[in-house]
Amino acid sequence: MTWLMRSLCVGALSLAASAPAFAAAGEHSLAALSMGALAETKARIETLAGNFAQAPGELRQLTEQTRKSMMSGTGVRGFTYLLILLLVGAAAEWLYWTYAYSPLRAIHATPVETPLQALRLGLRHLLLRVSGMLLFTFAAIGVSAAFSWPAGMHELVIALTLLLLSLRLSWVAVAIIVAPGRPQFKLVPVDPRRARWLAATVVVALSLLAFGQFVPAILERAAEARHAAGLLRFAAYAAATLILLVGAFTLFSRPSGPSGAAQMRLPIIPRSFLLALLVAAVFVAWVMSERVAAVTLIVAIVIALQLGLRDMVYFYWRGDGESGEAQGALPAIVLSLARFVVVLVGIGAAALALDTPLTALAESVSPWVRIGLRLLGVAVLALLAHGVWIAVRSVVDHRLAGIGPVDPHHTPDASSRLLTLLPLLRVTTAVVLMVMLVLSSLWALGIEITPLLAGAGVLGIALGFGAQALVRDVIAGIFFLAEDAFRVGEYVESGTNTKGTVERITLRSVALRHHNGPLHFVPYGSLGTVRNQSRDWVIDKFNLPLPIEVDSETIRKMIKKIGEDMKNDPELGGLLLEPLKGKLYRVDPSVKIFRCKFRSPPGKQFDLRASALKRIEAALKKLGLGFADGRQTVLMHPPAATPPA
Repeated sequence: MTWLMRSLCVGALSLAASAPAFAAAGEHSLAALSMGALAETKARIETLAGNFAQAPGELRQLTEQTRKSMMSGTGVRGFTYLLILLLVGAAAEWLYWTYAYSPLRAIHATPVETPLQALRLGLRHLLLRVSGMLLFTFAAIGVSAAFSWPAGMHELVIALTLLLLSLRLSWVAVAIIVAPGRPQFKLVPVDPRRARWLAATVVVALSLLAFGQFVPAILERAAEARHAAGLLRFAAYAAATLILLVGAFTLFSRPSGPSGAAQMRLPIIPRSFLLALLVAAVFVAWVMSERVAAVTLIVAIVIALQLGLRDMVYFYWRGDGESGEAQGALPAIVLSLARFVVVLVGIGAAALALDTPLTALAESVSPWVRIGLRLLGVAVLALLAHGVWIAVRSVVDHRLAGIGPVDPHHTPDASSRLLTLLPLLRVTTAVVLMVMLVLSSLWALGIEITPLLAGAGVLGIALGFGAQALVRDVIAGIFFLAEDAFRVGEYVESGTNTKGTVERITLRSVALRHHNGPLHFVPYGSLGTVRNQSRDWVIDKFNLPLPIEVDSETIRKMIKKIGEDMKNDPELGGLLLEPLKGKLYRVDPSVKIFRCKFRSPPGKQFDLRASALKRIEAALKKLGLGFADGRQTVLMHPPAATPPA
């Protein structure tokens, strides 16, 4: 719910900024609105109390009238017509299923491996089921026009047919979405152990709501039993609310998941309590006013969908449909888009429920309507910014996860360049989006931002003079990154004698890990001349001190032969860009110095040098030679004998 908290924070700050402008104008409107709401609530409560008092008498009269009507010829004829309609509708649906049952069996027999396959099969299943029920309904209503019904009976039959259709649709939709008994076909992330109870709870609640919507309307139109209709409607809605409250606390009291899974992080507000609070709020709003109840129901549905959208969207991108991790950046983008669409649809539904055209809202002079529209604009801007941020962050994170850590012993490639720049792109995008959101929100609230921009420019100039070192570091870092002077994972030396492997790059400094362990944070402005030792190739040279009596040509050929052997070695050959070569470098007293060199990728020269020295040592032993010990032999002749006198 991070996005929701951010949007609420932005809305609260925006409201605080714009409240002084509307406080004086909206004081009387708020008082009038509160008084009107209290008066309407009082009238609704008095109506409910009257229904409780007068409904029993109306129900007794209605029961007596129904008994007399059923015993009369008109009642028998109407009941017979109703049975005929049911038989005609059932026959039409039976004829449909004689051809559609084979595709339905094929759907049930199809193996399901992923939630996306289950979604496609579920949509086909729903299409087949709904087609049969619509055929039943159209056949029954169409045939009803051919009969001569008693007064008010035709409307009653059509209402009962629609009630039956709504009940069947509720059951089929819940059975396909939750799929109790068939967990591989479920379309939502529901624990299979709770699927049956969840399906039963939802179906019973929907049935009670449909009953409270259709049956009281039938009583009001057919029998003019207004108080009995109100009592039945209240009883049905209250029973549905009670069932949903019990279901919220029993089915959502703890996070669902496979047994043995790691303990999940508990939310700040338990989901069961929040769902129960939404259900209770809708019922209380219905007691107050039907319009308020409609808007509250829409808000509750939007909040409930926002709570479950993340689990639902990521459910369709998991590898095994149960516990696998979502792959790629697409789920996060789809999640952000789905949340945005849900909010927009909720706003449109609320406008329809209030029966208020958008043009009338736009032309309204009420300060509270203007505040609401402006806050709505801020919320839309926050959702758009959140969607862009989710898209950029998801793409960057997915790309960084695909690159993985950089091996400092391998030649840097384009992936190391991306590993260096992508985190900076993510941070820059977040800062730009936040600044644009704040400025756009202020503009949407009617606050003039031109003086703010001018003041920000003056403040920026002042800060630039006061923080010249910071500005120098940032600008130098931009040029270093633009010129690709170093990347994450490369070993560099700066002009300040600081050296190490680049571990992290920020907008102001670079973190260098010395080979002995310390981590140095060097501002870009202090780097000076940068010596990059991890680019392209390196030439490694080392000396061989040999005795003075060795044959120089023999040693040169021996070193050349060792270089060819290393080039042909399957493990070392790919690391040698140029083979090992050697020549006589200089002659010291009692020592000949041979200089050897080879070219290799950065970081590989150490292993190659060790291998070359081992091979040279073995070759010298075969020749009966060894390395010079640096000692000099001085031959001293004995003194000449003194001739006798």
